[in-house]
Amino acid sequence: MRSISHPGVSLLEHLKAVAAKCRNTITSLTLQAEYRQILADLAFICGAFHDLGKATYYFQTYIISEGKTILGPKNHSLISALFVKEISRIYLSKTGLPLFEQELFSHFCFTAVKRHHGSLLNLSDELTETGKKKDELKEQIAVFYEEDVSKILHNFLPALGITYSFHEFKEYISTSKYDTEFEEFWYHSILFGTYSEIETYRKIQFHYFHQLLFSTLLLSDKSDVIFHEGKPQIAQYLTYKLLSDFRSKNGFENPRTEINKIQNEAFYEGLSNLKKIFSRNHHIYSLTLPTGIGKTITSFGIALELKDLLGKDCKNIIVTIPFTSIIDQNYQVYEKIIQSGNSDILLKHHHLAEPKYKLEDEQLDAGKSAFLIETWQSEMVVTTFVQLLNSLFSNDKSLLMKLPALANSIIILDEVQSIHYGHWELISHALEVIGKTYGCYFILMSATQPLIFTPGSQIREIIPGYQKYFSYFNRTRIINRLNTKIDLETFIAILQNYLDENPEKDVLIILNTKKSSRDVFEALSDYLDHTNDLYYLSTLITPFERKKIIENIKAPGNRRKVIVSTQLIEAGVDISVDTVFRCLAPLDSIIQAAGRANRYGEKSAQGEVYLYEISDNGSSSKIYGPQLLQKTKNIFSGIETIEEKDYLSLIEKYFIEVRKESERLPSPYLEHILHLQFKDLGQFALIEEEYQSESVYVQLNQEAKDLWQKYVVICSEEADRFVRKEKFAEIKSRFYDYVINVPIRWKESRIDFDSDPIYGFYVSSLNSPSAYYPYCENDSRKNTGYKKINGLIL
Repeated sequence: MRSISHPGVSLLEHLKAVAAKCRNTITSLTLQAEYRQILADLAFICGAFHDLGKATYYFQTYIISEGKTILGPKNHSLISALFVKEISRIYLSKTGLPLFEQELFSHFCFTAVKRHHGSLLNLSDELTETGKKKDELKEQIAVFYEEDVSKILHNFLPALGITYSFHEFKEYISTSKYDTEFEEFWYHSILFGTYSEIETYRKIQFHYFHQLLFSTLLLSDKSDVIFHEGKPQIAQYLTYKLLSDFRSKNGFENPRTEINKIQNEAFYEGLSNLKKIFSRNHHIYSLTLPTGIGKTITSFGIALELKDLLGKDCKNIIVTIPFTSIIDQNYQVYEKIIQSGNSDILLKHHHLAEPKYKLEDEQLDAGKSAFLIETWQSEMVVTTFVQLLNSLFSNDKSLLMKLPALANSIIILDEVQSIHYGHWELISHALEVIGKTYGCYFILMSATQPLIFTPGSQIREIIPGYQKYFSYFNRTRIINRLNTKIDLETFIAILQNYLDENPEKDVLIILNTKKSSRDVFEALSDYLDHTNDLYYLSTLITPFERKKIIENIKAPGNRRKVIVSTQLIEAGVDISVDTVFRCLAPLDSIIQAAGRANRYGEKSAQGEVYLYEISDNGSSSKIYGPQLLQKTKNIFSGIETIEEKDYLSLIEKYFIEVRKESERLPSPYLEHILHLQFKDLGQFALIEEEYQSESVYVQLNQEAKDLWQKYVVICSEEADRFVRKEKFAEIKSRFYDYVINVPIRWKESRIDFDSDPIYGFYVSSLNSPSAYYPYCENDSRKNTGYKKINGLIL
């Protein structure tokens, strides 16, 4: 065979390898029974012919010349996709599927192959734009190496029980018959035909069948290119016994304190009840427990027990967490339990995680590491909600390659209440279908469990009597001061009076905007003498400083600590104070704030959480939405004080109201799924950025300066962007410790700064600091991050 796929690799050998990988990927999964074999065969067909279009004189000249000689159309995806559509159509005609499903799946194979080097368009565009390529396709079909094509067909078609000649395909292309077929299929079968009449569940299922075919082809193709000799096998190491041994070794079975006894009770009740309520046909579960009861270890134990119950039908565990700060601390817990540094057993993945896939007996280059990490090739993955949901609702091939790893997995969503109610309808429909279609099992975990799913029917609670665990804790009480809206000056006066009257109490003050938090901090900085340790936290301070401040807050000492912060401190920051002052926010945020008072029950008195509504020209409404703030006010109406043991009743009432709000909202992304609008779905973002922002790099110390110099060298190199990306990945996590993102104010085109950006960043240099970022290493009162010279940023 003269045709090659890549330098030094025969086209036929590549097609054989990818086809086998495609089939093996699907057959290794436990999928919906009636479609499993069909999907495996269709994946095989996609892999077998996805690069058929490379067997042309034009493409072979291009690849042999290393891209220097282009004689004619060299794109191989479209013509390969048309061939795959014809082969899959013939195969499907023998399956007994309804005619409409035969048509649908053959077109799914077409789009999967057509876009295996790019991102998906909406199905309507994928079909209608093909007619514009008639002349190009006719030119290509005339320059095929037909002898090579014959060898390819002879290798694959007999195994499929299919007879089809290249002559038939040439006729198909020459007459442009596909153009009429696409038009008829789109208008008569999709828009106004059978598809328009089927139920929502089936439409979502068809969407995820398509995504599985597409992702399987992408994964198999890239895997063969990167690991031509075979990639590392995922370990099967995790069992419940691993955790049981860890607990025994570390004294969990002999609890010394009351809290330890409660944690043990919840742990074993969860395990015991899982066996009673679990059904292979039910895929969505909840774990509702209060803060401080050890949900990380309890949920891990439940996941391991579930993995043992599922046996070969479960490949891996995926733990998703909303914030990277929580990921790092939870990951350390899993590391201690698992006692392995191998990434095929335990993998951490978020945008700042170390880009190395570690194996004891093998050193992998950056490209191989990146591929294994991005496709979650591990028995246990700890990652973010963003990585999970942006992959489920995507048209991007780099994100969709995770889908085979998601199939047959146990997926924990920790702190699930952080998902905005505007996404509830999308998530409830999608996870229900994905669970049954891909054989996944979801565990939604929270102390403030949102009503994304209907309890009992859609979702089963692993600890049905969870209410008793909330009644065990009474560490805090919320004192309602929402009856009168006050201005910031009045609030500051209230704080000053409280601090004077309670000189022994550590105090946390949480505001909704950076401007108000800075105003309060500066007022208290002038008011409090230096016998008080005063700290300021917001996202306009570098992560390096925030980590250092949190370490100082947690360190023991005799001086009173006063912390002024935005809501970022609620995201898994493990501190404990005597008193919290919280500006009005959604109830789940208030409960999170309360969790920072008397966190371990170690204080001599019950922690107090004072709740105020502060005038801010509508800024809080812009952040949280006016609906959630009003619902929170409604919940607190008539309540002067409420203790922690009664928080649960508030939470349940609140989420009933939020669910009503979610049901009133349209879900455009669900509509995109239902109408096979892949590109439009790809606009999904779990975190919607309301403002544009620009990045500032702050050289706070010598390390920051050295990292910047390395970054400049990388950007200045004449290497291709992939090489530069790999080099930057090695310093990325430390580099971003010194980066802040500053929002661009309305009607302005850039942020205020005293120099122009360099390589994408404004820079405050170590030797000549920017006036917009004052910093003093020895006086935290002077460190409030980025600020405008003539007025504070919001």
